[in-house]
Amino acid sequence: MHNNSGVNKVFLVGHIKSEPRRHKHQNKPDTICFNLVTSEHFRKGDQTSAHEEHHSIVVCPETTDVKETDLYVGRLIHVTGKLQTKSWIDENRVKRYKTEIMVLQLEPLT
Repeated sequence: MHNNSGVNKVFLVGHIKSEPRRHKHQNKPDTICFNLVTSEHFRKGDQTSAHEEHHSIVVCPETTDVKETDLYVGRLIHVTGKLQTKSWIDENRVKRYKTEIMVLQLEPLT
C-alpha cells in the first residue's frame, strides 16, 4: 500500500518587517497579514555576510491566542505554521503565485 501523506510545518524566528493590517473577509474569519524577515549570518575567513528572507505571514486571530496589539514593526516573534500557495491570473493574463505562512501558533519573544 502506498502512503501519500506528508508534513507541512514551518518554524520561523524573525522580526516583523511591515505594519500588520487586518483583512476583512465576507464568509471567512478576519486575518492579520504582515511581512516577517529572517536573517542568516555567514562567516568566511575574516568576512561576515548576511542573507535575509522575507515571508508573508497570515494570522487568523480566531484560531490563535494572538492579540493585534502584540504585533508591531520590529517585534521579534516565533511562528509555527504551514505553507499555503495561492495562484491567480493578473491583469496581463499572467499566472502569478504567492506562498504564505498560515500561522498555527505565534509567540512574541521581545
